Amino acid sequence: MTTLRLPMTVPHARARGWLGSMTIRHLMSDALFLLGVGVAAAAVLVGAAGSAGDTVRLVAIAAVFLAGQAVAAIVVPRLRPSRAQRNAIVASRYALAILFVTVISGLIGDATFRPTGALYIPIVALAAAQGTRQALLVGGACAVVYLLPVFLATPEHLVPNTQRGIALAATSILISIGIRRTISALTMTVGRLGASLAHDRRRSRQVAAVESVGRLLAATGAAPETLDRVVNLLREDLGYDFVSLYLGSSSRMRLAAQRGYATWIEDFDGTNGVLGRVMRTKTLTFVPDVSLDPDYLSAAGNVRAEISAPLIVNGDLVGIVNVEAGAGSELDQSDVETMSLVAERLASAFALARERERLASRAELFQRLTVFATAVNGTLDPERVQQKIVEGVSTVLAASTVALTILDRTSGRYYVRAIAGPHEEYLSVEVEPGVGMAGEAIRSRELVLANQYDGASDPHAVAIGAVGETVDGAAVPLIRDDVVVGALTLIRRDLDRPFGPDETEALPILAGLVALAVTNTFLHADMTELSIRDALTGLFNRRYLDTTIARLDAARNRSASHERKRAAVVMFDLDHFGAFNKQHGHQIGDVILRTFADILQRRFRGSDVVARYGGEEFLAVLDGATVDQAQVVAEEIRVAFALVRVPGPDGILLSATVSAGCTGLGADNDRFVDAIARADVGLVTAKRAGRNRVVTA
Repeated sequence: MTTLRLPMTVPHARARGWLGSMTIRHLMSDALFLLGVGVAAAAVLVGAAGSAGDTVRLVAIAAVFLAGQAVAAIVVPRLRPSRAQRNAIVASRYALAILFVTVISGLIGDATFRPTGALYIPIVALAAAQGTRQALLVGGACAVVYLLPVFLATPEHLVPNTQRGIALAATSILISIGIRRTISALTMTVGRLGASLAHDRRRSRQVAAVESVGRLLAATGAAPETLDRVVNLLREDLGYDFVSLYLGSSSRMRLAAQRGYATWIEDFDGTNGVLGRVMRTKTLTFVPDVSLDPDYLSAAGNVRAEISAPLIVNGDLVGIVNVEAGAGSELDQSDVETMSLVAERLASAFALARERERLASRAELFQRLTVFATAVNGTLDPERVQQKIVEGVSTVLAASTVALTILDRTSGRYYVRAIAGPHEEYLSVEVEPGVGMAGEAIRSRELVLANQYDGASDPHAVAIGAVGETVDGAAVPLIRDDVVVGALTLIRRDLDRPFGPDETEALPILAGLVALAVTNTFLHADMTELSIRDALTGLFNRRYLDTTIARLDAARNRSASHERKRAAVVMFDLDHFGAFNKQHGHQIGDVILRTFADILQRRFRGSDVVARYGGEEFLAVLDGATVDQAQVVAEEIRVAFALVRVPGPDGILLSATVSAGCTGLGADNDRFVDAIARADVGLVTAKRAGRNRVVTA
């Protein structure tokens, strides 16, 4: 049984200790009980200075008085009385205190002097500390109770008792006034301190919310879901009734995120509304009472105040953060400061996001440039290179149309050689320097940018495929070795996407790559020409001729007899050319050779093959011609050459003649090699017959 009692007694002991502790705390926090202890102690001490009988009675009365106050202090809070009941109990406890002082005043002193009457003063002081009404009621009661015996006193004691009563009442009044003023001052100070603390707490929440916005934006950037979280944070953490975020420019703002609105305004064009005013001025606007602002546009009918803060990035307006307070709320200067900080954080985030996007876009752009450079340098065929250029440029810079203008080195004129995009029918159109964007780029040798370019007003707009429409355009010259070899023209039909700084920076680089690719095709063509052309006469050389003859024979062999085309061969040989060189010199001989070659190039067609066969021998293959037609042409060339006069070293005009042999190819198994041999026979025959004649073999 002992083991069963121990756990039961310990909790009871703890309970009694806890109850005792609670009782002491109640008593020590009860002002009227503490006042009673002080008044009772003072009365007992005063009584102790008098007769012993008075002291015993005083102790007994004081004990009863303190017991009553203690019971009230302990029991009343547990009863949970109503406010009226609590006021009645407090009044009863003050009355008990006044009664105690009145009783002991009757026991101590006499009609001429009552020393315990001064104990009314702390009672009045405590009442004054608790309120003006309590001070008046308790002070009046004390004055009446204290002065009542004065009026019952004998005439000889009336005056001194009256003086003491007036002094006591005046003292009580003065103490009450002083205490009330002190309490009021303390109350105001505490109120201000509380308001200041509340303001500081609110400011701390605002700063914390701003920092949360900054961290959120720094971590995830200005993505749409992040902006949605930002407006939600402003509403939840800062308690704003309505929060909205608009993005755009000074000309138009569109809603990006919002919280609290049942209906909302999707966009602003800057002409109306508080947001429109911010769009025009780029300054924060605080409207304490929206009903007094003529610009205010209502999305929620119960709005009282509004703050609109602009988001400025490098001087440009990129957005507006807007908060509104409902009818039961208000906004103040601290909210203005908070929204200014929020706007700065958002603007910084947008600036950082814009810079990140620009750097990423720049890196991607130069990556595309690298790919482009590889693509256009992958071939030296002019047509393929030109088409790769326009297609590649349209990909690199996202252009709707790209036109490539190239210099024709023979004529010195510029022509559109390739187009990516619509209006390919304008290929081969001539571009005059100084006319149109491409012409201006060629003339000025500088980049030309044309926002809102009106192609309808430009007669050479066909060169860029921009007829009858307004576009954003750019043209850049292609310069290599200080020669303008052409121009690139780019068109964008999306007017909301003009060419940006990075793109305009890339255009000259792009033009350099294109100029190099075009020049490479020129050089390749030149090298090709040098490899197949005779350096002196400009005609095809013997190596090219042999390759061509072999290709023509192979093509005839692959064709059926009835599909083989006619052809003719003419072989020329200048008469006595060796003797001519010995007599007049090789320089005059070279002039004779070039002169005869010029006659051949003028007389034969582009489809004919004309080559220098040997030293003074020349061969022509006439595509689709008969032997009779070949003989006529050869005779015309012979006559024309005989009429040529070339000045010699001594000024004497010199001339020379030529002999020729002709033959034709039929639809049988005849070959070009055999025809050349027959033409050579005809040439020999012509020479044996006296030269300066044409013989058919």
